[in-house]
Amino acid sequence: MTDVEIAFGAVEREAARVRAHGEDFGGVLTPLHSRGDGVSSWGDDGLFSVFTSFYAECRETSMAALGGLHAMLVRTGDGLHDTARNSRDAETANAAVTGDMEATWV
Repeated sequence: MTDVEIAFGAVEREAARVRAHGEDFGGVLTPLHSRGDGVSSWGDDGLFSVFTSFYAECRETSMAALGGLHAMLVRTGDGLHDTARNSRDAETANAAVTGDMEATWV
């Protein structure tokens, strides 16, 4: 053994928490997306058109970044869960093979 162990239960609990945080984060973004470009409600008559176009572009960029963060949180939680499951399955399979090998050498 390598003396490196994974606490499967703890990893799975934290994976669920990270995924839940990601889902909560995504839920917060929904109302922000529904606001549109953020400048249409200003009633601009063209005087601030340069400012509003920059504002809309910045808002679009920040929403894309926040959407990427949401996706990354969810995928990280899923990845942690998969890691715990795959490690547990590998450990079980290794124990079964090792147990079978010991029986054949006796």
